[in-house]
Amino acid sequence: MICAETRRLIDAYVDNELDLRGALEVEEHIARCPACGAEERALRELQASARANLTRYSMSPELEARLRALLQVEEPPAPAASGNSSTARVARRALRAWKWAALAPLAAAAAVLFAVGPGLWPRRSEAVEDAVIAAHVRSLLANHLTDVASSDQHTVKPWFQGKLDYSVSVTDWAAEGFPLVGGRLDYVEDTPAAALVYKRAQHVINLFVWPSKGERASSDEPVRRLCRRGYCAYRWSKEGMRYWAVSDVNDADLKTFVELARREH
Repeated sequence: MICAETRRLIDAYVDNELDLRGALEVEEHIARCPACGAEERALRELQASARANLTRYSMSPELEARLRALLQVEEPPAPAASGNSSTARVARRALRAWKWAALAPLAAAAAVLFAVGPGLWPRRSEAVEDAVIAAHVRSLLANHLTDVASSDQHTVKPWFQGKLDYSVSVTDWAAEGFPLVGGRLDYVEDTPAAALVYKRAQHVINLFVWPSKGERASSDEPVRRLCRRGYCAYRWSKEGMRYWAVSDVNDADLKTFVELARREH
């Protein structure tokens, strides 16, 4: 298995979604490939962090009472009365056990749907934010910044042709203090994305570019800023494309870079 195939499967491997053969092939590759091994460790660290910070919910007594009222099921006919009161008591207990055994999975599902709703899962925008910053971190930890290493925009731009179904504008801003380092393919929102790599002193700036999706695909969005885990990102949309600039460089420098990028994008 080669690195490109491993990177395509590594998310499913970390989530235990591969069959035995696929998992063994990925495991064998990352054991002998330092770059893919580092990417696997970074994904597991991200997974552990997400689980540790996941908001958990418990059912309130009020909700439990509502569920008991809502999830009533018809009991089977009671057995005919007999002179044996002990037998009747056993039958009644069996009926109650049957009823709540049937209700248990329904109550658990309803508790999630009624009490938690969409709050249990991150909003789509938050999921994208996490995915982009995780892609930036992976590129640093796995020592996989570029698939094409060049400061020549006329080398980097043609490299993406045939690999993406959209055109990517590439500019070298070395004169402004942000030299182009190269580019690579990445994946965001289950979509192949172009990652243009720049430097500011010793800091890496990833500029991710991919097509917009959904209802807002054709609408432009203003610049927005967010920071997570020591990294800051600026995002915007223009003419059906999404742009994210991510780095740990100081905010003034990152803002200057974004202003340069918006002139071209």
